[in-house]
Amino acid sequence: MITPDPHNKSGTSTVTVRLGGSYPVYLCVGNDRIPMSLDKGWALWVALGNALSAVHGRAPEWAAAQIRPQPGEAAGS
Repeated sequence: MITPDPHNKSGTSTVTVRLGGSYPVYLCVGNDRIPMSLDKGWALWVALGNALSAVHGRAPEWAAAQIRPQPGEAAGS
């Protein structure tokens, strides 16, 4: 799951990414779930990063922090 929006008063995010299931990647926005291949997931990551940084500069600290796998979890799985 991605980092929660810092302006969300409930402390939970309305945008999440889920891995696994019938599709390798699901982008969840609100109540919508968008299944995609790994290639489309990476393409979305690159497109958003390029578009946001081109207009708004560097990512804020909360967005730049990377989530680390917990002990026993495989990175990238």
